[in-house]
Amino acid sequence: MKHSLTDISGIGESTAALMAEHGIDSIKALRKGGIKRLSKVPGFGEVRAARVIAAAETLEGAGKKTDKHADKVAKQAAKAVKKEADKTEKKARKVAKQAEKDAKKAAKASEKKVEKERKDDKKTASKVAKAAKQAAKAAEKEARKAAKANKSEAGKK
Repeated sequence: MKHSLTDISGIGESTAALMAEHGIDSIKALRKGGIKRLSKVPGFGEVRAARVIAAAETLEGAGKKTDKHADKVAKQAAKAVKKEADKTEKKARKVAKQAEKDAKKAAKASEKKVEKERKDDKKTASKVAKAAKQAAKAAEKEARKAAKANKSEAGKK
């Protein structure tokens, strides 16, 4: 029995048409092209391509030649899955490393900000102390002036 691409699980009319645009218009063409060729069709990564080809193999039946091809496809699928897992792991490590760098950078910036605020607070406290000292001197001067004025008032009486 001859099957069409839409008989394969996961392949509908629009996907079959897209595959045909890329030269895969039959199960035979699909099997011949393999994972590499099917991966070039938009919407197909190596993992999905391997699954579709394995489903096509199952659909076509189990002959000796088909079994060998199915084994080959299974190995390719396993390789593709491992490759994707390695890529994902590499990306995760890269993201984690960047996050660590960003966290260190943020901590350093925060430390600088706290140190600047501490210095600013110290300057402000120094200015306030200086102003208080000046105010105390001025008050003392005024008090002496007032006392002197009181003395001279008392001496006039």
